[in-house]
Amino acid sequence: MKVLGIETSGLVGNIAVCDGNRVVARKSYGKNFSHGKEIVSTIELLFNEIKWDPSNIDLIAVSTGPGSYTGLRVGVTCAKTLAYGLGKPVIDVPTLDVLVENVEGNGAKTICPVLDAKRKSVYACIYERSGNESRKSTDFLIISAGDLIEILPESTLIFGDGIAPYRDIFTQKNLTIVEDEKLCIADAADVARLGLERYEQGIRCEINALAPLYLRKSEAEERLKESR
Repeated sequence: MKVLGIETSGLVGNIAVCDGNRVVARKSYGKNFSHGKEIVSTIELLFNEIKWDPSNIDLIAVSTGPGSYTGLRVGVTCAKTLAYGLGKPVIDVPTLDVLVENVEGNGAKTICPVLDAKRKSVYACIYERSGNESRKSTDFLIISAGDLIEILPESTLIFGDGIAPYRDIFTQKNLTIVEDEKLCIADAADVARLGLERYEQGIRCEINALAPLYLRKSEAEERLKESR
């Protein structure tokens, strides 16, 4: 199947087209969360470069979070619009599942991507690695760094932009801390590949039910609630 992968959860957005597990093309755009301005033109440019018509796509896979509230809304809205317009199925792919794919070949048995959720919290999920497969051993979490280290096994490999703000906490335990900016960027090609895996496993997502995985309300919504 030909799959369009859309990733807008972080600072840099990227789009990929895959044919099965083969990456046909990928393109990144912008910084500073410029998803709304660049996502449509980037998709158009990508299809023009590979000389495909968007109707050639069989499946649309989108990274649904957690991550940037605005970025996730843009990505999900774009995926839904394309799915409706092209009459193609869409599949949701959790961003933490995508990020864990960035860690390869280091022998780590337990891996935990950690994203800064602001307000003294992080987004995280603990994965057990066996060969090339990563399986979740927890739900997707929004948790304080202090509570997270309590449940992390010794020698767990952790990475992500949620480490730096709480480094003094994470260094209190024997963890393998990897601070590499490249590992913090989810790859749209992995979104496409994981989306295809989910679709082939029989997982389906109704277009009108597709929604970002926020884990909590936005800061603006929280402030509005507190003011009432």
